[in-house]
Amino acid sequence: MDRDTVKAKIDKHPCFCKDAHNKFARIHLPVAPACNIQCNYCNRKYDCSNESRPGVTSAILTPEHALEKVIMVKHSLKNLSVVGIAGPGDALANPEATFETLRLLKTYDRELIPCISTNGLALPDHLDEIAELKIGHVTVTMNAVDPDIGQKIYSWIHYNDRTYHGAEAARILMERQIEGIKGLVERGILVKINTVLIPGINENHVQEVAKKIKELGVFIHNIIPLMSRPEYGTKFSNDGVPEPTPELIGKVRFQCAEVMGGFDAVMQHCRQCRADAIGKLGQDWDFNSVEDEVREKSNLMKYQVINNRRYDFSVQLNSEWKVRTYDRSRHILVAVASDNHRMADISFKNARNFYVYEVSGWGAHLREIRTLDYDNSQACIKLSGHLKNVAELIGDCAVMVCTVVGRSAYDGMHAKGIAVDTRQAYKGIEEAAWEAGSRILSDTGCTMTA
Repeated sequence: MDRDTVKAKIDKHPCFCKDAHNKFARIHLPVAPACNIQCNYCNRKYDCSNESRPGVTSAILTPEHALEKVIMVKHSLKNLSVVGIAGPGDALANPEATFETLRLLKTYDRELIPCISTNGLALPDHLDEIAELKIGHVTVTMNAVDPDIGQKIYSWIHYNDRTYHGAEAARILMERQIEGIKGLVERGILVKINTVLIPGINENHVQEVAKKIKELGVFIHNIIPLMSRPEYGTKFSNDGVPEPTPELIGKVRFQCAEVMGGFDAVMQHCRQCRADAIGKLGQDWDFNSVEDEVREKSNLMKYQVINNRRYDFSVQLNSEWKVRTYDRSRHILVAVASDNHRMADISFKNARNFYVYEVSGWGAHLREIRTLDYDNSQACIKLSGHLKNVAELIGDCAVMVCTVVGRSAYDGMHAKGIAVDTRQAYKGIEEAAWEAGSRILSDTGCTMTA
C-alpha cells in the first residue's frame, strides 16, 4: 500500500493517526458483550459508569439502538469520523451483532469509518466479511508470541466448542492471531496491534512481539500499560501485579520503535477507552446533552434506515430532515405476537402474549404487554373462541403481527377491523411493529402472505 493511500485511510482516524486525535471524534458501540478468552487483566462490567478502562460500559446496545445512538451523536458532533466496536467483550465473539450494526451504519452514512477491535481468536473465520463490509481498520490485541509467556496472561480460551487452558490455549490463540493478521494485510486492511505491558511477565518480551508483527506487515504498534488497580477486580490486580512505571513504558516503546522503523509506527496517544466512549481521545463527550428534538428525529430515522428508505445523508438539524415523513397527528396501535419476548415468532392460533406499540411518524413506542390467560383446561380452546378472545384483547389495534394465520382466522380478524400481517415474521418485536404500522400509515395496505 503506497504512502498516499495509507495517508488517506488514516487522516480522520484518531487511533491510527496522531494528528487526527485532536481534530476528530469517535464513538464506541457496546454491542458485543461475550468474549471467547479470559485475560488476567480484564474484568468486564456492563453497567458501570465510574470506571474509565477497556471492557467497561454503562449498557449493552442492540444493533438497532446502536444505530439510533450514532444518528444522535452524528447530528450533535460534526467532527465524528469513526465508529468502532470494541467490546465490552470481543467484537468477533459476537459476529451477528457486530456485523449487523456495521451494515446498518453503512446504510446510514458511508462516510463514517468503521473499525473493530478483537483478540484475534475468531479473526480468520471472518476475514472475507470484514473485507466485504469495507472495514479498513482492525485492532488486534496480541500480548505474546511465546506460549510459555502467554499462559501467564490468559486463564482460558474457548475455541471450536472446547475450553483450553495453559500453554495450549496460548499457542492456539497466537496461531489464530498470526493467521488472521496475515489475512487482513493481504486484503489491504490496516492493522494496529495493542500489547498490554505487564511488569514481570512480558516486559522483556514485547520487543519480540514487535519483530513478529513487523514481519507480518502491521501498520502500527500500541504498547499500553497494564491497568491493575484493586477496584478493577481483575486476577492481576487481586494477585498484586503492579502497573508499569512511566520509565518502563518509555523504555519498551523506544525498543519497539527501533524494531518497527520509528516512532511513527508506535502509538503514544492511546487513552485506553471504555467500550462506550464518545468524543475526541481524552475529551469524552456527554451523551446526555443530546437535545430532545434530536432524540425524536433520530428514532424516526433509525426505522427508515432499517427499512432501507432513501433520504439525504447531508441533512442538518437546522434544516428540514430529508426523510419520508408521516402526518404527526396520526398514530395507530400494532400488536405483535411473541413467545420468546424478543421477536415475532408465533402463529395466530398459539399466540398468548401481545406487545402493543403505538406507531406514528415519530417511530414505534411500546405501550403495554397484553396477555391471554388460558389455564390448562382451556389449552385446546376452539379457534372461534380464540379468535374472539384475541379480537377483544387487541380490539383497539389496527394490525396484528404473527408468523402464520389461517384463512378463516384472517377473514375473522379482518371482519373485526384488524389486519393480520405475517410478512414481519421472525423480526425483532419493535422492528416488526414499525414495519407493519408504517404500511398502514403510508397507505400501502397490509395483506396476508402465504
